[in-house]
Amino acid sequence: MTHRYILAADVGTSSTKTTLWRDDGKLMASASAGYSLQRPDPLSAEIDADIWWDAVCTTARQVVTKAGIHPSEIAGIGVDGVSWTLIPVNQNGDPLAPAMIWLDRRAQDETRWLNALPQAADLIRLDANPLDSAYITPKLLWLKAHRPDVFDSAYRFLTASGFIVARLTGEMTCDYTQAYGYHFFDMAHERWDADAAARLGISLDKLPPLVACSDVVGVLTATAAAQMGLVPGISVIAGALDAAVGALGSGVTRLEQTNDQGGQAGGMAVSVNRMIYEPKLIFSHHVLPGQYLLQAGTVGGGSLGWFRDVLGQVETGAAALLDQSPFELFSAQAGATPAGAHGLLFLPYMAGERTPLWSSQARGVFFGLSYTTSRGDLLRAIMEGCAFAVYDNLRLAEAQGVTVTECLGAGGATQSAVWCQIKADIYGRPYIVARLADGGEGGHSLGLFALTAAAVGLVESAGATVDRLLSQRQVFEPSTARHALYEDLFGVYRSVSRRLLADFDELSAVSARHGLSASQ
Repeated sequence: MTHRYILAADVGTSSTKTTLWRDDGKLMASASAGYSLQRPDPLSAEIDADIWWDAVCTTARQVVTKAGIHPSEIAGIGVDGVSWTLIPVNQNGDPLAPAMIWLDRRAQDETRWLNALPQAADLIRLDANPLDSAYITPKLLWLKAHRPDVFDSAYRFLTASGFIVARLTGEMTCDYTQAYGYHFFDMAHERWDADAAARLGISLDKLPPLVACSDVVGVLTATAAAQMGLVPGISVIAGALDAAVGALGSGVTRLEQTNDQGGQAGGMAVSVNRMIYEPKLIFSHHVLPGQYLLQAGTVGGGSLGWFRDVLGQVETGAAALLDQSPFELFSAQAGATPAGAHGLLFLPYMAGERTPLWSSQARGVFFGLSYTTSRGDLLRAIMEGCAFAVYDNLRLAEAQGVTVTECLGAGGATQSAVWCQIKADIYGRPYIVARLADGGEGGHSLGLFALTAAAVGLVESAGATVDRLLSQRQVFEPSTARHALYEDLFGVYRSVSRRLLADFDELSAVSARHGLSASQ
């Protein structure tokens, strides 16, 4: 039997993972390439977009070699990318400045200006998203004010996935799932709003055309094919937001299902079929037609990584001897500690917080430390704090009349049964980790495979393909008693987080005045 293949590239915050899938859903090979962000100051987060392109090219060559197939057997290429990324490019698609990604919050003054506009509420309602410095709109205004040479000379402004697709095909586009970063995107009608753009001083001539994420926007050029070790002419879809693709790949194929994202960029995404205006949350298109995603975005998912780097030398050393991950040893210690971590709470705002606080100044806090606090308490409090941060958002969604029928986990956190159980107990509903038949995770790569395979005609439906391939379901049932405990602790968590907001702002001002901010 002759098979066709799909190449899927997931361009993430700290690495690009590329996978090669057979048309029947068999994962043939995967490869990843890591990179580092540039943090010239605490609020900036940028990267040379060419680093992403190099990572895509390198990993594409690797997966084709590993799988032992001929590049002519590849039927389609799909790409996803991180959110809220601004990449100014020239007419050839070359970056004119580093990409400002979702973690970049330098546009503080521009955000204050936007929120003070008489039309601020109109912009929020048009795009169904808050005016926050993480979004692309304030970044555009920052670029215009601080790098007018780049702003004026830019031929197009591209997103992360849009940039890679332009390199693949020569076509510059923006898909609907990424367009929510711009507050002149008319979410309900899927179009740029000329009046809103003019109000902000943005020329729509510098914006690419809008397309559906599964549209085939072009084919692989000879230049790109040579760099990737492929053949020209392969169909390329428009691509999508990583969170939306990840939601599909974790099993969010129907309304009221929810994806819990357990990576550095944590959060949730619940599928709905109507416009919802909740300015404390994030709203975007899903990759599946007729569905939107009401999302939460948190930044505390890297807190265990911080613990490993700063306090985890013992586990790091032991893990090397035991041929284990340090995170397995962290999980074991957290599992041996009772729910509630002996009264220790953790606010996981290690790089500020997105939803629902929208604070660049918020910082991580251990609340309730004592002389009896153990290492296990610290680790369990981190896990519980990250889950509380998501639950904070889940409660807001439910207040908008959203029903959550299933919580489907994804990301590295699902490797810890302890963490999965903590989430089930805090959310008060079953927490499901859906996996492929071989035990592998679905996630972004599966979502991209299904989306691309459907677009090029290898499968009938992206949603049905995901449902078929995620045949293994591990369910963590919530404990009524532990949920009751966590409800009480969440009340304290929420109170502390809100009461400290003014103090976070003051601490930030004092730190800036005296040069106390650590370099990153």
